[in-house]
Amino acid sequence: MFKNSALSSDLQSRKETLEAVGYSFESISKKSGWNWSHASDSSDGNVPTEGGVIQDAWRHAGERTQDILNIPPETWSRMGTREQKEMIEEAMAGK
Repeated sequence: MFKNSALSSDLQSRKETLEAVGYSFESISKKSGWNWSHASDSSDGNVPTEGGVIQDAWRHAGERTQDILNIPPETWSRMGTREQKEMIEEAMAGK
């Protein structure tokens, strides 16, 4: 379960791109074998927002894409979301 948060159109677009290349955004409580180590850790303060999870996944996909396509980090950071999306789709095709 994610903490309630509304997704911007940019985050929704990123989520759709990531899902298309194999990322999954199910509730963290559904993760097989996963559990809070202490009951107090399960407070709302420790539950991520869906937007935060999407941003982390986008960063991860970007790092993988940079490695696969040999894109320097400074070049990646100057790209817009649309360019990054195209690069992620190209890099993850068939992965």
